[in-house]
Amino acid sequence: PCNDGDLCTTGDHCQLGECAGGGDLVCVDGNVCTTDQCDPEVGCQFVPNSVACDDGNPCTTGDHCGNGVCKAAGTLGCDDGNVCTADGCDPDGGCFYAPSEGSCNDGEVCTINDSCVDGECSGGVELNCDDGDPCTEDACAEGLGCLHDPLTDVECDDADPCTVADSCVAGECMGTGELDCDDGDVCTQNLC
Repeated sequence: PCNDGDLCTTGDHCQLGECAGGGDLVCVDGNVCTTDQCDPEVGCQFVPNSVACDDGNPCTTGDHCGNGVCKAAGTLGCDDGNVCTADGCDPDGGCFYAPSEGSCNDGEVCTINDSCVDGECSGGVELNCDDGDPCTEDACAEGLGCLHDPLTDVECDDADPCTVADSCVAGECMGTGELDCDDGDVCTQNLC
């Protein structure tokens, strides 16, 4: 046995009158964030690098090496855009979307009081489009909302006690004819 003066060799021994290294020193620290190398004067060196790495946490993004350690650059955005789920990230499993309760908007104009059910937005009750006008046909149309189509030839009350035979004309209640108020007495003036 001898020492060839090179710290990067092992099993040094005499051979033909000279000291020769028997094999290369293995310099492996198992850390992806270091570049493993050997310097004949110093021995094994593990120099920090800045390569991409995996910190083992599925909730982080942009993992990269710094000072010999794998570091995350940011956190994973787990927003699924659904107001009916509570979004989060579990370091053991990644993104999760748990059903939540609360109000929401199902995107349908003909429902109100929509609410979350089992992670989905469910339409509430139908929108009441009744405008109280007997001369319109009231309905709700998706994408448009309440519609009040004018009616014609439907009985109504124009609230004028001096007209008779009230009916809808193009969506308005119109009274026709005049109430006969003649009491047959010439000594009274009859009017309505």
